[in-house]
Amino acid sequence: MNKEFTLIEGFSGDEWDNFVEGSINGSIFSHSSYLDAANINYKLFYCYKKQELRAAIVVIESTFGDDVIQNDFVIYSGVIFNKPTNNQNSSQQLSEQFKINSFFASNLASLYNKIQLSLHPSIIDVRPFLWFNYGEKKPQYNTRIRYTTYVDISDFDRSIPIEQIKLFNKASVSRRQQIRYAIKKGYRTDLTNDSLIFIKFYQNTMSRQNIIVEEDFLKNMQILIDKLLELKKAKIFSCFDDKNELASMAFIGWDTKRAYYIFGANDPNKRNGHSGTAVLWDAFYHLNEIGIKTVDLEGVNSPNRGWFKLSFGGNIIPYYELIYKK
Repeated sequence: MNKEFTLIEGFSGDEWDNFVEGSINGSIFSHSSYLDAANINYKLFYCYKKQELRAAIVVIESTFGDDVIQNDFVIYSGVIFNKPTNNQNSSQQLSEQFKINSFFASNLASLYNKIQLSLHPSIIDVRPFLWFNYGEKKPQYNTRIRYTTYVDISDFDRSIPIEQIKLFNKASVSRRQQIRYAIKKGYRTDLTNDSLIFIKFYQNTMSRQNIIVEEDFLKNMQILIDKLLELKKAKIFSCFDDKNELASMAFIGWDTKRAYYIFGANDPNKRNGHSGTAVLWDAFYHLNEIGIKTVDLEGVNSPNRGWFKLSFGGNIIPYYELIYKK
């Protein structure tokens, strides 16, 4: 048992959220306001080295609290490191983070029967989890690599030609064509607050793919959307086509580091239009105007959606899922 660190349960609120904001590993998905709005069972733990807070971890619990599970609304969970202390060099930081993750791996395995975590992309050293019970005939952690894409929107400016925007020149030929067509035909994107319309659009999008979405999921989705809109941590972007008809919608949230594409929906009857591209491209301008420089398009892990998101010209970013079962 590692006696160097202590695990203490934390509580949602400003203290927790300030810690999340101050860490490069923190994201909107670890904010207590987001977790509360998602209507899920979760626990927060702090990791102390003597009296000094060195890290924290977010886990989503099953109904009876015996498993750590994943949730469709929480893209990244798991470990969040504190800022390095003043006298730590790079090697010492890596060593301490390794020890902390070893501590988490052991403690989580003692608290839960099954564990599923999706780590933030900035957590790249998962060796402590892979080496837990190494060489022994005991349960071990497995990993699965996942991918997302970050797009740089730092130079989005409505006053300059699109050809001068870096991302436009990095986008695929077809994506650039879609952007030009949407502009030429007068597509427009407005900000809306009607979560009910978004839910209906989402249902239609899933129905086209023969995916049945449970009512509880849709209800919780609407609660999450409404709460984040109320907190002014997200916006619904609604794209209207050249017939002035609503064609695509995107729900995007943000923290102090970047924005996150959380949900998207389209009118199945307008799939051949340009609204799916235009709603994101127009959103990038607005997000830049409120000070956001990077957007996480949240996942490129299926062939169709993966290609669409990557075609905007962003960088592909890996992240890890951890899986453990006693």
